[in-house]
Amino acid sequence: MSNTFKTIFLLMSGLTLFYTFLPTVFILDNKIVRVNITGEPSISESSIEVLKKNTYWNLEKMLCLEDPAIDSTITRFKLSEMTTCPKSGIVSIYIMGRTGNQMWEYASVWAVARRTGLEPYIPRCIKLKLDQIFEQLSVPAFEEIAHCPVEFNTFVKSIEEWNFTNQSIILPRYTLKPKLVLTWVQDIIQEFRFRKKLREKSQQILTSLLRKLPPRDYTFVGVHVRRTDYVGYLKRKYDESPVTKQFFINAMAYYKNKYRDCLFVFLSDDPNWCYQHFGRKPDVYVASYKTKNTPALDLALMAACNHSIFDYGTFGEWGSILAGGETVYSNMTQNIKKGTGRIMKNWMAMD
Repeated sequence: MSNTFKTIFLLMSGLTLFYTFLPTVFILDNKIVRVNITGEPSISESSIEVLKKNTYWNLEKMLCLEDPAIDSTITRFKLSEMTTCPKSGIVSIYIMGRTGNQMWEYASVWAVARRTGLEPYIPRCIKLKLDQIFEQLSVPAFEEIAHCPVEFNTFVKSIEEWNFTNQSIILPRYTLKPKLVLTWVQDIIQEFRFRKKLREKSQQILTSLLRKLPPRDYTFVGVHVRRTDYVGYLKRKYDESPVTKQFFINAMAYYKNKYRDCLFVFLSDDPNWCYQHFGRKPDVYVASYKTKNTPALDLALMAACNHSIFDYGTFGEWGSILAGGETVYSNMTQNIKKGTGRIMKNWMAMD
């Protein structure tokens, strides 16, 4: 048998586990197991060293506990991608929420690392999902350092608590840092570059709309409408009701008065509501009505527009940031508290 690849059986906790691997380090049962094999595959107690220190793999599992796909994303790492361990602290974050929240989580880690000089790492429960939407994200995943030991008592929760370079900043759930992130707004827009198939599909949809209309210089306005589960959330969290169709009518009127030949592209988790109230207007297209779009395509489509309207939620917020141009958003507690609209020069709150 070649000395390059070895096959072993390990008996642990009454289970027989079968591994074929390069003679190096792997992780099992929350411990680092180092197997040194010099001849034919035979295992003795002296050939297995169990290192009981916590590793970044343990940390990653903690950060991803709210994710139902944890078992398929972080229970192993690629030996070929193991790199040198961090010489100082890192920046990372707990996962919470869906696409829009995960973009803020990624961007917050990216920005805190940029401000402090610490190395950023994103849990795979976030990175693998964003990798399906965006190409060449620069922040690495934990698999590169999963084998490295880490001291949990060096963790702090914010830049304000951070004093030494050997401390790691582990941002809590729902940590969104728009003021810091948007200090480098053009850079984060470049960071979130859509995959080619999403760029092409969104342009194809907009081009198909133009073919049905007289040849003019149209202005596309992406309109994100968040409903379904968010209606109950607004009531519980802020004691507020969802915006009515009047908010969208007012926002659309603003653009019509400022730009000629506007086309409004509605994107929503409730396309039937959008079509019922706006779908029969000649200057409106409701995506996902009859033909279901993925959230990734909806986001790419909104980002491909010239300007934006959104009611609330991080998805519409990011679609507006990536689109550039002007943004009209609802004057509600959630949006005002977050403060993104006050940071972005071309954003305007509206009732």
